[in-house]
Amino acid sequence: MSVSIRSLKQGITQLSIGNEATPLLVIDDLVLNPDWLITNACAAPNFSADAANFYPGIRKPTPSCYQHAIQQALLPLLQTVFTPLQPASLHILLSAFALSTTPPSQLRPIQMLPHIDASTTNQLAMVHYLAGPEFGGTSFYRHKQTGYERITADRLPNYSAILKAQAQSAQLHRNPAYVSGDNTMFSRIFQVEAKPNRAIIYPGNLLHSGDIRPETGLSTEPRQGRLTISSFLQWC
Repeated sequence: MSVSIRSLKQGITQLSIGNEATPLLVIDDLVLNPDWLITNACAAPNFSADAANFYPGIRKPTPSCYQHAIQQALLPLLQTVFTPLQPASLHILLSAFALSTTPPSQLRPIQMLPHIDASTTNQLAMVHYLAGPEFGGTSFYRHKQTGYERITADRLPNYSAILKAQAQSAQLHRNPAYVSGDNTMFSRIFQVEAKPNRAIIYPGNLLHSGDIRPETGLSTEPRQGRLTISSFLQWC
């Protein structure tokens, strides 16, 4: 058995968010058999942490059939939404099941702030929710001092310097917590609620953060925790 993407002719919401009118896709009921994905997440090999990235939890690769399915099904849709680049091909840089498991007390300062996945203009991020809304969706942010919502390569040096100074001044380590809406440094510009088998796609340089809710539980069990699939897509 494998996973299949349904016909992408309905259940799609195309949005433009924030002052920079960044495109955001919301696709409901992405796959025909989401339970197969959850079963696959529960099977060996086990999830593991990766010290090389800042994801606050554990991950494991998705099956190759899932990656192939989204690669084939999404390209025509992305070509109509993420203009003017008009990608000719789509590559999967990473696709992994993810469980948010890190207690707030163990968060590093960088994990307490909105982030980007890449400063390039040809990378997209996709979050496929496999758990319910009680575990939290995804929020998008604007940096108050600079007004930036997307951190491009030319903005990155200035933004990084300002953010480092702000984070040091805020002494985030004294009150560790997941970001949840507006704070002294960021304003939330949009929020997507999690829904089983809903996927969202957005540029990787858009400031964002998962709405992780520790009070709901930070389980390491796929059927009991905040199970998502994170995929990073690159076009050329």
